[in-house]
Amino acid sequence: MSTKFDSDAIRQAAGNIGQIMSDMKAFEALKPHWPNAGKFELAVWLERLVDDRRNGVVAHAEHLKIAFSEIEKKLTAIANDFENADGENADKIKSSLGELESKVIGGVNAFDDDTEEKQHNYTADPGADNKSHAGDGYAQNLNEPVAT
Repeated sequence: MSTKFDSDAIRQAAGNIGQIMSDMKAFEALKPHWPNAGKFELAVWLERLVDDRRNGVVAHAEHLKIAFSEIEKKLTAIANDFENADGENADKIKSSLGELESKVIGGVNAFDDDTEEKQHNYTADPGADNKSHAGDGYAQNLNEPVAT
């Protein structure tokens, strides 16, 4: 039994995967909008809820974009390596599959740290010196009392 490998088809698939989240206009449009429900306790809670959910939607889109971009890079590299496959390249291909997960996780974590720095999640964190640092810019504890 032989296995046929079509490196051009893999490169094309990689390009298609890389383009899935190329149009981020809808998510970019969500970023600058802060709800203004008023300055009483329920309104402030509602603002935090809406902001939290908005940040979550934007973050998930960014996470997908990071993952698809890394998958595109790795599939393209694998297609290129397979064209010249020998023992050394086979190890290289195996290694690049192993690196994919850490690249995606690293990219997502970097995005979350940046989001946290810009958006601030004010859920209490007993170990933090500041108001909070959950690391994701969303998923606040909305049961915590709010100050108006």
